[in-house]
Amino acid sequence: MRNRWLTVALVLLGNLAAPWPVFAQLMQGIPRSPMEMLAGAERPPQGLYIMPWVAAGVVYDSNVFFRSRDLGPQDDVFLRVTPGLQASYQSTPLTVVANYRFDAEEYSHFHTLSTVQQRQFGTVELRYRPSVNWNLSNTLGYAQTRTPFELNFLTSAQVARIKTERYFVSPAAEYRIDPYTRLRGEYAFSKDIFGGQVDINSHIFTLGMERRLGAHDTIGPGYIGRHFTFSGDFNTPIAGFLGGNPNDVNSHAFVVNWAHEFAAGTRLDVRAGPRFTNGGLDDRPEALVGLRRRIQNGELGLTYTSAITTVIGTVGSTRTDNVTLTALYEPVKHFTLTAAPTVAWIKNSTFSSTIYTAYVEAAYQFNKFVTAKGSAYFSHQESELTGSSGTFVIPRNVFWFRVELTYPTRWED
Repeated sequence: MRNRWLTVALVLLGNLAAPWPVFAQLMQGIPRSPMEMLAGAERPPQGLYIMPWVAAGVVYDSNVFFRSRDLGPQDDVFLRVTPGLQASYQSTPLTVVANYRFDAEEYSHFHTLSTVQQRQFGTVELRYRPSVNWNLSNTLGYAQTRTPFELNFLTSAQVARIKTERYFVSPAAEYRIDPYTRLRGEYAFSKDIFGGQVDINSHIFTLGMERRLGAHDTIGPGYIGRHFTFSGDFNTPIAGFLGGNPNDVNSHAFVVNWAHEFAAGTRLDVRAGPRFTNGGLDDRPEALVGLRRRIQNGELGLTYTSAITTVIGTVGSTRTDNVTLTALYEPVKHFTLTAAPTVAWIKNSTFSSTIYTAYVEAAYQFNKFVTAKGSAYFSHQESELTGSSGTFVIPRNVFWFRVELTYPTRWED
């Protein structure tokens, strides 16, 4: 394996359309567990791995309070220190991966924003294979942040700086009927608590069957069901809360999944079909189109998603269409470049927005203990409130330079 860190990054890059924790870890610079790093080996060693780590660096934020351009953004420079702990256990049938970290930040000008726990993030992932035909998995976790746009995974919608919590769990099961056919089911639940007053509960059910046809194609039917509920105090003003329709949302999408593997490491994934929300046919289908191509020392990806989701800062469902281009390249050994520009068009009962974002990162791994990283996050949000003729713009740029120290250790019996 030429560079196991490149292998890890490619795994992350290939999962940008996956559930939000994967992408959140990439955006926040969280190292994957040691077992994930060894995924490219022919046979990862069994046993317990522990990896304490700490990252320290300087961050510049051009719009600390997510203010519109008309009101005048306010910037600041602050110190961010992030301790974390990775732990992994693997036996023949069972793998357990645990991860926890938190961010402590000290601001130069806005001292009231300084806190030991600006955000924290923890997950436990379980993978169990009781037999050749069965694969079972589950991920459960907790996230807390004072910049909740980080939890608006599909939209990156910018909202005010306010404490937000998320609890989530996503069990899944896969059964192989024969070497060419498999069934898969997954349930994902998340509970978001915004400002201690508004709760968003999201239930997503995914079912599918996949049949391999020949050497390059797989095809099969699928179903995606969504149930969103909202509760809390909608009348007391909260910074960043825009209201919305608090009625329950029920959505059902019936799709066809198709994947084709081209030569030279290129793969196309398509998922599309009609979607019905609260008894009516949506004006847009449920869709996901992903194209990935491996290049020498890297990978390119292009993803289009059309779905409905929830947005922290409002209640009710939000329709989103977004396009993401991803690129990862290792020009020389131990030095990787990552880029992920995105554009999203979102609409709900309260507002409609066009959001442009881009994430770029350069990382150099000196050895297995020390990595230096520099990254930038650019965001430009144009929004229009329902019933209003005006447009407000929220620009924001974040630059982050840090050093990460890790110490992976295998515990022997």
